[in-house]
Amino acid sequence: HFAVFTGLGRFGVVRPVQIKRSDFVESELNAFSPSMRRFWGYLIGQRTARWTDSNVHYCYLNTFGISVWCDWASNPSDMSIDGFQRNTSTGLLLDLDEGTLSAYQNGQRVA
Repeated sequence: HFAVFTGLGRFGVVRPVQIKRSDFVESELNAFSPSMRRFWGYLIGQRTARWTDSNVHYCYLNTFGISVWCDWASNPSDMSIDGFQRNTSTGLLLDLDEGTLSAYQNGQRVA
């Protein structure tokens, strides 16, 4: 799976979960993010059969070149990507067979 992102913000992937709107009040999901600690217990409880033994449940990259990932049990980890260029299209390659997420800019892998 490969996608290209432009603009400001953060973009990434999250494990497949089955969120039931009926489990939340309407306004609660307006500010939903898998990085928000208040949703972690719920998200782990919604695991699907497609989960493997990996402990990374979400991973994102922001437009400052910071990559963040978390296991929904402890504080998120992050790293700065050397050579990351702001205001440049960024491609993310998700390899489901290898369990990796790679970032590309200008046709070159940056992480």
